Amino acid sequence: MKRDFDLEEYYKRAWSGEVCGDTSVVEYIKSFEHVILWGASYQGKAIGKRLLELGVDISNYWDIRWEELKSVNGIEVIAPFENDDKENSLVIVCIGNRVILYSLIADLKNHGFNNFIYGDYLYMGLLCPFSKDTGISAKRCSGTMECRQVYCHRIKGILSAQYIEEEEPIFLPSVTLVINQRCSLKCKYCTSYMNEYGLHERVDFPLEQICSDIDNFFGAVDMVGTITVMGGEPFMHKDISQIIEHLCRWENFGLISIATSGTYPIKPEQLEGLHDDRVNVSFSNYVESVSENQKKMFYQNIETVKQSGVCYTAGLFSPEWIVPVSLVNKGYSDEHVTRMKSACNNWHQIKNGKVHPCDLATAIYSLHVADNSCDYVDLNKGISREELREELKQYIARPFYESCRYHGYLEDESRFTAKAAEQGYKSFLKRDTKDEACVKN
Repeated sequence: MKRDFDLEEYYKRAWSGEVCGDTSVVEYIKSFEHVILWGASYQGKAIGKRLLELGVDISNYWDIRWEELKSVNGIEVIAPFENDDKENSLVIVCIGNRVILYSLIADLKNHGFNNFIYGDYLYMGLLCPFSKDTGISAKRCSGTMECRQVYCHRIKGILSAQYIEEEEPIFLPSVTLVINQRCSLKCKYCTSYMNEYGLHERVDFPLEQICSDIDNFFGAVDMVGTITVMGGEPFMHKDISQIIEHLCRWENFGLISIATSGTYPIKPEQLEGLHDDRVNVSFSNYVESVSENQKKMFYQNIETVKQSGVCYTAGLFSPEWIVPVSLVNKGYSDEHVTRMKSACNNWHQIKNGKVHPCDLATAIYSLHVADNSCDYVDLNKGISREELREELKQYIARPFYESCRYHGYLEDESRFTAKAAEQGYKSFLKRDTKDEACVKN
């Protein structure tokens, strides 16, 4: 059967923000004898329901909770990789979290399943109700949890038609605003390396600095798709209401997601500045890893936010996390890190006066591992908007960052933890001959 459908071209149409009314992708899916949806949560349910409406015969769902779920949309849920006819199987990977998605794709290929579709891109083309003509809504984008707006490429296509006027615009799909270095948890494998900070470094950044960073950055760029506000634990910052209120004065972004574990008490006054249609409080579900008191606080905080009328989502518990890399320079060549950077999403972070390319680069600087000035833009220099725009353009266009040399795992390190948000301590600040500064202070 002919299967020369151009998936990459379909993905580009889905990202464009245009209405994708064609059924060519559905015919491609139907050409496979076995159609499998990997992931039976919100996105998998929504995509499965739509495909059934379009006449697609779904063979199975895959999910690690298969014994618990039994069936979804009337389709049997089985353990991943149980299907035998790999050549004639198409796997639609409905895992919204791209932090773990690429590892799952590698597992898929290792098991011999080479025909697959990214579920979030399929969702953008088949189910997304928004286009260049409609704009977007946090209540749908965040509230349904069917897609993950922080990873959404379609936002750019939708918003660029409304806000971007420059010939060479600066558009970033996702930016993280880090407002503190304090957390209510001690996650052993924190990707922000929060446990590595000394007690004197566990601080909230001043409101004035954060507001200055917001004004300088958003005054210089054209558009940001999604802003994630996080820490540490963002609700440990007493001024979070004023921070979000100040951020919402800017129009050139799509959505705000406040990432919280929900394990620190949220005060009603902290929610006063969050009543904007673009704002969503995103509760990460770590109830299987935290204390009983923290679990109780999690549900109390959800109720507090619910009663306030602020948009919120509460995620499902994810059983495993990817172990972050050790903060050690692996010594990769320029050619290698150039390839790495070209394939990277570069989820830029704004933290305490600087813009960094990712959480790893932020940690390398903040934990005094290395100070690579080419890896960040200083927002405190007092230069003009035009000068800052030019600096940001040059920084974004760099072929690689020095922090790229720190990606990758040492021989004695595992890629997965046994449990997400496992509490404890593991040092990621290993001494390295290439970076004598790589020592915990």
